[in-house]
Amino acid sequence: MPAPSIARSRLSLAAAAALVTLAACGDGEVRLAVSINFPATPPTGQPLIVLSGTASLPDGSVRLGGTPTVPWVSCQPGPYTMGWRNETTGSTGTPIALWNCNQAFLSWSTGSIALAPGVNRITVTIADATGSSADSVSVTR
Repeated sequence: MPAPSIARSRLSLAAAAALVTLAACGDGEVRLAVSINFPATPPTGQPLIVLSGTASLPDGSVRLGGTPTVPWVSCQPGPYTMGWRNETTGSTGTPIALWNCNQAFLSWSTGSIALAPGVNRITVTIADATGSSADSVSVTR
């Protein structure tokens, strides 16, 4: 079986998504964005792919506590929704997103996504109260 090929494209779901800013944990302003790590290669000969990437912190994310002598910090991401969709098969799912308090972004990953023969366009979206953003890859199986 030939190796799958992958192409990437980025799209914005909100007219002003590129301008939406969030005050994230006192680290200044960041844009609401989601990105897929590239390249994301499915296992050879397998009709599945697992995607991962990063997303900016949703509006309302807070970091509480922590002092120079007691560095324990509590983190709470603001309310958001996140999902993926394979446009070819119509399948959808929810990535698992984790916030390491020391970072100014969420890390996320999907479970296995089934690929149909041909081109599979997979889009990952994040949305909060201030807007939404998405990133897509096209995987040819």
